[in-house]
Amino acid sequence: MTIRVGIVGTGGISRAHQRAYEKAGGFEIVAVCDIIKSKARQAAEEWGVPQKHVFTSYNKMLEMDTIDTVSVCTYNQGHRRPTVAALNAGKHVFCEKPMAAKLTDATAMARAAKASGKILQIGIHSTFNPRLQFAKKVVDAGLLGDIYYSESAGCRRRGNPGHTFIYKKTAGAGATVDIGVYNMHNSLYAMGYPKPVRVSAITEDYISQQDPRWRDVMDVEEFGAAWVRFDNGGVMVFKISWAIHNDSLGGNFCLGKEAGISLDGPVVYADAYTDELQKLVEAEGLTAEPNPPEGMTTIRFSGFPAVDVWEAQMSAFREAVKTDGPSPIPPEGVLLTNVIMDGIFRSHEAGKEVSVRVPEI
Repeated sequence: MTIRVGIVGTGGISRAHQRAYEKAGGFEIVAVCDIIKSKARQAAEEWGVPQKHVFTSYNKMLEMDTIDTVSVCTYNQGHRRPTVAALNAGKHVFCEKPMAAKLTDATAMARAAKASGKILQIGIHSTFNPRLQFAKKVVDAGLLGDIYYSESAGCRRRGNPGHTFIYKKTAGAGATVDIGVYNMHNSLYAMGYPKPVRVSAITEDYISQQDPRWRDVMDVEEFGAAWVRFDNGGVMVFKISWAIHNDSLGGNFCLGKEAGISLDGPVVYADAYTDELQKLVEAEGLTAEPNPPEGMTTIRFSGFPAVDVWEAQMSAFREAVKTDGPSPIPPEGVLLTNVIMDGIFRSHEAGKEVSVRVPEI
């Protein structure tokens, strides 16, 4: 079964989608759409798509019965409409991250996926890193016990992307939704998607405003930091930035009542190397290196396969489409990032902690 794809938006990220589809195999791009017809025509020529299947209206493109799935590669603020339209038209959707910049848009997308029964997968490719996958299995096995504290962090020292990423009208927000969604989602994913209930946060743009390229033009944040409370009593500290006077904002880790884990390794910190962890290591074909071998120990792992996470996410999407789901990355889980991000911006505006609520899907 070859899965036939229509691509909406033929900017830079669409090339990454096309390469990943080609590498994963089992896909054929049969239509392209862009509001700038010359861009759509150029992409069609590059990808071998007939010019009669070049569109400037995604609604017109969705009338094609031969389309099975749609890749949404528009800027952030343009994710909702083509995604909802495609799902309502009976197409599966692979949407580039973030799901949306606004909570209302992300909610509408998740609801459309549920109502249609079609797959909505968000392109958070870092989720398919085998190291993170193993860390999640450690958590799911209960080896950490209850997680009471976690940190989710990432940064660039000077990495403002410019272009459509720095304007609210196109991006909706800045570093928080652009790169922050990766580590935020991966922490939530590893922890089993705990529901946020309160957020206290700040956002800033000091460094970018010192650069003449961005000064008085950029209207989104370059930095965001938040204290997030969950309904299970746990807490997550979130930190992200495009530009800082430092080389790190910290790492990604979880502290449980029985053990802790660095998601960046992964590395497990425990009072002992247990039989349960050893069985999991053996089942995954890995090697564990506890130091010291007995007593309170730090356990590192090796033997992880080399994985192209872009190819992996498309392969997972392909198999989900063939078997009618579920989505490899559940939209209800990704929606929690939007709940938190909405809380971050409202908290900064209010100058205090705010309540957040997970919408009913």
